[in-house]
Amino acid sequence: GQTISLNETDTTRWKMIPGIGSSYASRIVKYRELLGGYVRMEQLLEVYGMDNDLYARISPYIAPGGSCRKLMVNRAEFSELLRHPYLNYMQVKVIVNLRQRKGNIVSINELAMLDEFTADDIWRLEPYLAF
Repeated sequence: GQTISLNETDTTRWKMIPGIGSSYASRIVKYRELLGGYVRMEQLLEVYGMDNDLYARISPYIAPGGSCRKLMVNRAEFSELLRHPYLNYMQVKVIVNLRQRKGNIVSINELAMLDEFTADDIWRLEPYLAF
């Protein structure tokens, strides 16, 4: 009857959920750290090996919430931007080039106008970027 926090739980607590062993617990926490925190519970489906069946079994034990860490787009180094799972090499390259050409990027809307970013990319990235 108890739930655990999506963003504030360590591997020990994750392993208390039926169906989550050491490997899944470790992957869930590592992916959360790469992302900067989960924004939506459905992001657990992005964890390697997580399928719809396992997600459906564990979701009643998980409480959404907590905050995510923002990535400072105008200050982050190339390598720091590239570490984020939602940014690929070409997207990071275009961000850095845009900063060099025009200065600070003001909002995510500027990225949305670039060919390298789809509407889905922007939707996924928006909670994680700060300008």
